[in-house]
Amino acid sequence: MRPEFTLCAIAAVLLCVLGCCASGQKSEPGMVFTRHPQAFTAPLGDEVYFECSLNLAAEKFAWRHRPLGSSEWILLDAVTVNGGKTSKYVVYFDDETKAGDYRCVAFYGTSGLASDPARLTQARIDKFSDKGNVYLRVPLGNNVPITCPVPYSVPEAVVQFFKDGSSIQNASPTGSKVMIIERVKPSDSGSYNCQANNYITSETYTSNHKTLLAVDKNTTDQAPYFIKQPQNEYKVQRGKNVTLECFAVGYPMPQVTWTKLGSSLPSRSSYSPTGLRLTNVQPSDRGEYDCLWTNRAGRVKSVIILTVVEPPSVLRAPKLSTFPEGGELELSCNATGYPAPDLEWLINGETLAPGKNLEIRGSSLVITLVEKKHAGIVQCVASNEYGSHSGYNYLRVSPKQHVGGGTKSRGDFGLSSNGHKHTRVGGRRRGKNGKRKDTDVMVPPNQPNVTRLSDMSVMVRWSVPENHGLPISFFKVQYRELGQKPNSKQAKWMTANTEIPSHIRSFEVTELQPDHTYRFRIAAVYSNNDNAVSPISVRFHLSRKDGFDSNTMPIPLLTHTEALSPNEVLLIWQNTNRSADIDGFYVYHRASTSAGDYIKTTVEGKISSNITISHLQSDTAYEFKVQSFSVGAASEFSQILRQKTRKVVTEAPVPQVLAENKVKSPVESVRSSNMYAIIGGVLGGAILLAGLAAVGVAYKRSKHKQSRESSQDEGKPITNGRVMNGGITDSKINITSNPLAGLESTEDSMQPKSGQQSPMEMASFLNGQNNNGSNNSHQSQQQNHVAGTPVPQLHQDANPTGGAAVNPPMSEPPPLLQTALPNEQPL
Repeated sequence: MRPEFTLCAIAAVLLCVLGCCASGQKSEPGMVFTRHPQAFTAPLGDEVYFECSLNLAAEKFAWRHRPLGSSEWILLDAVTVNGGKTSKYVVYFDDETKAGDYRCVAFYGTSGLASDPARLTQARIDKFSDKGNVYLRVPLGNNVPITCPVPYSVPEAVVQFFKDGSSIQNASPTGSKVMIIERVKPSDSGSYNCQANNYITSETYTSNHKTLLAVDKNTTDQAPYFIKQPQNEYKVQRGKNVTLECFAVGYPMPQVTWTKLGSSLPSRSSYSPTGLRLTNVQPSDRGEYDCLWTNRAGRVKSVIILTVVEPPSVLRAPKLSTFPEGGELELSCNATGYPAPDLEWLINGETLAPGKNLEIRGSSLVITLVEKKHAGIVQCVASNEYGSHSGYNYLRVSPKQHVGGGTKSRGDFGLSSNGHKHTRVGGRRRGKNGKRKDTDVMVPPNQPNVTRLSDMSVMVRWSVPENHGLPISFFKVQYRELGQKPNSKQAKWMTANTEIPSHIRSFEVTELQPDHTYRFRIAAVYSNNDNAVSPISVRFHLSRKDGFDSNTMPIPLLTHTEALSPNEVLLIWQNTNRSADIDGFYVYHRASTSAGDYIKTTVEGKISSNITISHLQSDTAYEFKVQSFSVGAASEFSQILRQKTRKVVTEAPVPQVLAENKVKSPVESVRSSNMYAIIGGVLGGAILLAGLAAVGVAYKRSKHKQSRESSQDEGKPITNGRVMNGGITDSKINITSNPLAGLESTEDSMQPKSGQQSPMEMASFLNGQNNNGSNNSHQSQQQNHVAGTPVPQLHQDANPTGGAAVNPPMSEPPPLLQTALPNEQPL
């Protein structure tokens, strides 16, 4: 194979993957079979040509065969054929074992996409079985069916009727097996037989027995009776036509009445001498049909069941997903069809078989130990006896992070290789000989998922693999518009102006441009002030939906809130429409006294109904609301419920009881002479204690007022880096709240020169390092705040020795405390 073609094929599929995921991560990748292999019925010794075609040229093709009665797919010829958009495979049908299912697999690099299977069936016809003659005596004027006992034939045999050895040209067959003689006359009496012909094998067989018909001229009344027992059940494919046969004779000639149990007859039904004919059968037509024959001598009734069968259809393919190596995955495939189809799961064209770490539960695929080999195209194929249909998507596996040993490459976070860098504290350790001993690992977040909220906003969601690396202090969301700028320069990565606490996993990016395409990534800032970024999201096209009706999404019913502790509140809601196609719920909360933005939390899964919101402030009233979301939209908000967190329970200090010191002296006059001194000392001590108590009360009132003002200010938007969406304050750095403004032509003036770092991209991660002016005490407080430690509101103008306060040197910041970040701390 030419290397140029291989590179072109890989490039084509990569472009296609990016294009197919641009609009909300749709479930269908870009490769589509424009022609699946078609089923064939052929005799032995024939050549059969199978063909498949796709909209994009594949690098190579492979063909597989599954024999009848087997579940194993066999690779044909053990080699793959050349690539392109179309592939053909020739089967020399010289052996019955070559019958069965065939499919082609198109490869794009290591990813494989399988076609729907096509069945090769051997054409054949059996001989008529040996039976005796059938004798019929029928009253004059009735409609009489003559039945041909057609043997097994593939395809269905063509029937020819004969009377007394001569062919009947004007016969009225129904389903090619029955001929109706209307209003029989004495001249219709005779001997009838039939022939069955297989037009593919060119074989013809004649029935071994005859039907001997005698027309009775007797005019005596006779109750209706069946001369051919009606068929109990009919199975017809949706959209086809069918005739329900029900034949009875009597004298006088009986009349037939058709009814449907529980409803009226379909509007597409009509009467005929052959039975009740239904055209364009639909699932609503299934049910019980009754035919009632009556005349003045009596009545006879038969029940016929109509079953409408359907080939499978995959309504919802597996979701585009990313799973960590070593983790667990569960994917579902929603398919319809009747009878209920069997599901086959494939990864890169290989059928998955249940095993130790793999299980198929109904319509779900569960892998308890994800491996790298599972990455690629995951596909589910639904099949029943009437056809097959498949759905597919991409499955990504994020590699396992190995802690310790070696070096870990840092992601591009907008930092120049020779520009300013964050000071690394505790990042590397060196032995006594000065050699590096180890490197602390910074495990980045997983690739983010993006959901459309409105014409100008999206919700970005992500996860973090389980790891033992450095703890994460906070997250930052970055995004970049795709497409060339007017000056032919690619747009820079923009950084949202909010530090997102480490326990938050979702963020709303606002003020985007409709009908523009973006990519997103998540940056994690660790306890050593260094950072790493997630894989870049797939292309997301923020489509404009004029007149979009959000009422199509079910609005959750928020039913209950309960304070579990000073920092936790339980929320319970109900999904008002379980059949709706939703992916999960967004939960919003903020302090009731705040006018700022809500903090967002994502709850995955349509059956989810509760969450515990943590990292709240004690004795504080919060308001909560919920909305459901899918890939392309979010619902209206639920009603707002309010709940106050519990107070912090503090134990009262145990008073110290001082034992009374009794001074014993043998000289009573000495104790009497000291009595006045003791009384004076007691009175002086009481006055001193009263003064201290007054000072304490004033101090407590001041602290209470300060705490109340801090609580009221919580969550309010403040310029200069105050929390807008993540629950923690930024550094004292001004960043444009709408970084998209940098995409204009004036952005070129902001582009740093070689060896310099962009102020916008550096500002979000310095955490106070740039505030290195004379106010060093403020910088120390800011560092403690970023590490998640509240700064005590105490004034210390002098050190304990009486000298002036000495600030720590700024050349090396102190290590940050590795603790969980609070939702919000007052400056």
